[in-house]
Amino acid sequence: MTVSHGEAVSHTDAAGSGERAVPYYCPYCGEEDLRPEPEPRAAWRCVGCTRVFVVRFVGLSASGVAAR
Repeated sequence: MTVSHGEAVSHTDAAGSGERAVPYYCPYCGEEDLRPEPEPRAAWRCVGCTRVFVVRFVGLSASGVAAR
């Protein structure tokens, strides 16, 4: 199953939102053929380089924001 761009895969992520973040390409080799991987939770496997990785949103940075 190839994941199309923008498609959400039902899976409970670390934040418990029920959706996993969908990467558009592998951060290591740039390949676009990514497959959901069952373990670790919310992981993706790159078909090109066979690496397994997780995309995680940490938060927003307050640096560079103008004070009001």
